[in-house]
Amino acid sequence: MKRTASHNDLTLSPLRFLIVDDSDLNRKVIVRQIESERKGRLSKTYIRQADDGLTALEVMREELQEGRHFDVVLMDYTMINMHGPDAATVMRKEFKFRGPIIGVTGNALAEDIATFLSSGASEVLTKPLTKVKLMNTLSLYCT
Repeated sequence: MKRTASHNDLTLSPLRFLIVDDSDLNRKVIVRQIESERKGRLSKTYIRQADDGLTALEVMREELQEGRHFDVVLMDYTMINMHGPDAATVMRKEFKFRGPIIGVTGNALAEDIATFLSSGASEVLTKPLTKVKLMNTLSLYCT
């Protein structure tokens, strides 16, 4: 049974996000959606960005070496160097990442969503990503 929640249930702070997308514009949209909640429920969030799966793994490795971890990964499916499902697999198996990996993709085909989920994504959201959809999803995993 799928959990449901409202973004009004999101009462967490601080959270550490890794946002991974090959589109600078898509990353900016997600960052703005998260930052718009900073004044309230998501105050003091920390956000790092990467433009592909390989860079995301480097960023995650760097954070772990400094004794820090991410709470949430938001990641695109199709990117250069390494796709989201491949990066999710490495995050789960090699880095033992246990937080939510939320796929954010324009690939709405059932088989693409299934691939992302079987690779370790907790949830897959299709673009365009609205703030309500993002906050409701974060409420499922971060309350």
